[in-house]
Amino acid sequence: MDSISLSTTVESLAGALLIGLLIGGQREAAHRDAGRPDANGGVLHGLNTPPGLRDFLIVALAGGVCGILGTPWLTAPVLLSITALLAVFHFEERLERRGITTELAGVATFALSYLAASPVPPFAEPVAIGVTLIVVVFLETKQHIEKLLRETISATEFNATLAFVGVVVVIYPLLPVGAYGPYAFFDPRQVWKFVILISSISYVGYFLEKFLGEEKGLFYTSVLGGLASTTAATLLFARESKERPQDTFGLWRAFVIANTVQFPRTLLIVMAVSPELARVCVWPLAAMLVSGILLAEVLRRWPHKRIEAVPTPSGNPFRILPALRFGALFAAVVFLTKAAAATLGTGAFYWTSLLGGLVDVSTVIAPAAELLKNQSIALATAEIAVLLALAANAVQKILVAISAGTREFALRVAGVFALWAAVGIGTWFICLKI
Repeated sequence: MDSISLSTTVESLAGALLIGLLIGGQREAAHRDAGRPDANGGVLHGLNTPPGLRDFLIVALAGGVCGILGTPWLTAPVLLSITALLAVFHFEERLERRGITTELAGVATFALSYLAASPVPPFAEPVAIGVTLIVVVFLETKQHIEKLLRETISATEFNATLAFVGVVVVIYPLLPVGAYGPYAFFDPRQVWKFVILISSISYVGYFLEKFLGEEKGLFYTSVLGGLASTTAATLLFARESKERPQDTFGLWRAFVIANTVQFPRTLLIVMAVSPELARVCVWPLAAMLVSGILLAEVLRRWPHKRIEAVPTPSGNPFRILPALRFGALFAAVVFLTKAAAATLGTGAFYWTSLLGGLVDVSTVIAPAAELLKNQSIALATAEIAVLLALAANAVQKILVAISAGTREFALRVAGVFALWAAVGIGTWFICLKI
């Protein structure tokens, strides 16, 4: 074994003791709060005092020494001895206590202290301390977590969460990489990303409304939906308008907020791929952004039936069928866009921009920036292509609102896009004259 310097030893043991102090301090406070006052004003526990701060410091010190030496023949017996002592304590106190949280915390203290003092890897100590903080947070919020899982979250919501995790974590990595079919239009992972987007907005929005109340939850759902996919958010609000027609006004405002987010998001994408194109697009996009903010504020102040700020009743937050339908629509539009681009070429860039906007405005920005860089199109042509993509995207959302929502909601969506079109086109003409 290589020689270990005094400074390294002190630093390693200090990190290990810090871990014991954090976990041991939390356990000491938890046992004190859980105790019952006796006749003399003290605290009445079981026959034996539960492991507290001093015990955890000793466990951490043992883990630190084992980590520094790195000898398996020492580490294994020490860990077995600590585990055996904790098991004996639990057996003697089994009638007075429930659970094995303190015992598991003791084993975790040894393991984390061992990691903090270990010379390999070099970032072991900050990682161990970071994990310790997470452990302490979980220990401290134990009652809140138990109440959440036992009283707040229903069985249906928990099962829906499992299904949602499966869609996001399990299915996506199993999908093949690459594009297939004519014009390589079908990319399974790209399509499934849209399925995840639809599911995520619905899932997150459900719990935001459940815990924040529908009025506040709907606002955050709108912002998150606008950042992820404005089309997905529009589909969600349209479907909700059919299920809750009495809340159409509030859902209309949520739609305005979500789609207003599209303008700064589009500008950021344009700036990332082409600063030159961003300089000419900034004014129309900024004007539409300001008009959207003003409209959302007017709707907030407008006298209307407020969505009551009450928890959402238990239901199913995970809906896969609307997401799958949207994924199929996305794949179909990609096919039409790529087929048109391959058939018509760059000479019909306006038409391909309209088709690309049906999928997402960002699908037009990248090719426009590339053609502009190669001097295949003029700067004004690239700017018009972005505006046409926004217009096509607006038409798609109006069709989504018509097919999935109520007639009243669809008319209001169309009216908002008419306003934005007038503002955007007007600003563009003004910029041409200046």
